[in-house]
Amino acid sequence: MAERRRDEPGADVSDPEPPAPVSSPNGQQPCATQPAEERRSLASKLQAPFAAALVVASLVVMVTCGRASSGAEAPSRGEPGSGAQGAPLGSAVVAPSSAEFPQGNMGSASAQPLGSAAPPGSAALELGDAGAAAAPGPLEHFHAALAALTSGERSAPVRVAWLGDSHTAADFWTDSVRKQMGARYGVGGPGFVYVGLSRYRHASLAIEVDGKWSQLPSQPASSSPLKDPTLGLGGIRTAPVSADARVRLRLREGALKGQARWSLWYRMPDSASRLGVSLGGDERRVTARRVGEVEQLQLSGPASAALTIARRGGQPELFGLTVEGSEPGIVVDTLGINGARVATALAWGRESFVSALRARAPSLVVMAYGTNEAGANTPVERYREHFRALLERVREAAPEASCALFGPTDWVRGGRTLPRIVEIDALERVVAQELGCAYFSTFEAMGGEESALRWSREVPPLAAQDLIHLTPKGYGRLGERAFELLAPAGSQR
Repeated sequence: MAERRRDEPGADVSDPEPPAPVSSPNGQQPCATQPAEERRSLASKLQAPFAAALVVASLVVMVTCGRASSGAEAPSRGEPGSGAQGAPLGSAVVAPSSAEFPQGNMGSASAQPLGSAAPPGSAALELGDAGAAAAPGPLEHFHAALAALTSGERSAPVRVAWLGDSHTAADFWTDSVRKQMGARYGVGGPGFVYVGLSRYRHASLAIEVDGKWSQLPSQPASSSPLKDPTLGLGGIRTAPVSADARVRLRLREGALKGQARWSLWYRMPDSASRLGVSLGGDERRVTARRVGEVEQLQLSGPASAALTIARRGGQPELFGLTVEGSEPGIVVDTLGINGARVATALAWGRESFVSALRARAPSLVVMAYGTNEAGANTPVERYREHFRALLERVREAAPEASCALFGPTDWVRGGRTLPRIVEIDALERVVAQELGCAYFSTFEAMGGEESALRWSREVPPLAAQDLIHLTPKGYGRLGERAFELLAPAGSQR
């Protein structure tokens, strides 16, 4: 069976937020009709109280509205031929189908409980040369971990937990950063992988899904908590339903170095539930050590060995897995959900999320949201508290980790950038400063207003026809600019 990636449909029907006033391209006024000067004025009002504090140590926040060259992305389903119409503003923005984005080319066991350069002004952050030492500021802890990895003082991988919407879920943007970081600091492995999703893509693995599977939430982008909100690190709980349900994962060449170390999160609701797990050899049966609790199964073996997970009775539940190499390097956990807002992550069970994130021990947590917030009509200021609440959970799990907010990409409708994109970009810039996080203005890195339109006209195109999402090449370009922010200048492996 061919590898597939997740592409969940439509609007978040359980989200209490009402849709934006403009929800259809036919016969209604486009949302972005406000003059550019007025949009900039709104952004300035949000930023003004904090203008004097926009320089922190070697971190310089560049407040610009320039039109630098190239770069766009977005999370709403864009059908071919949709042109500049974009997605309805009342719907969640999801990644294009795998048909539009072609796939890239690319033991022992133990069980235990769960324990191109951006043009001037286009990047939101400018970092000083860290050399072999960590630079002060929001990325200090992350840079110190990279320095220790480079010097050989660190034997553990340096992990990045990257939360976000469909821009993240597609694993083009994140994989661009993963590959660049890996080339400089060492390849640590694919990181987090969802298990049992029929429409799902991870750049570092070939994935086959057979049989019938269930998932909760049924609308993963929902901001309404489930009765049982235990969703682990990635915000989705899956279960094999049919007798032939199974998933097979094979690492792509160069995905890690050394032996492959797999760790599967699972829960058995009763003593009859069990899994069959094999890593290139004989199958072992996995049962509950503690019924009703999330546990981990750890396995290691050659990187060439495929991992197979199958239902062998009852209704076992899965919360994803991680895979890393025995040789240290950079690991990027892609934790994206199509249509997600910051509030989506707040609907996940706090205890299970914090416990899983603590087990991952990330050196950096990226929160890349804003596009779906731009498609709602909730007052922009309300999102400030959403970011605060999510970062509170992150810091409970990983108090020393660096943090970074990545803002929305450009979104063009009716030939103009949506005003809420400008407002949310400005808000996130200020919120990042307040929370002690780095900020990457994806919008400015693309070139500011109407950049999605310009990117769509590049040859080959960098933005998709929906003028929200990017093409794989566009996400690669954006990844180059994000890498310039995250990696300390002058360091190399």
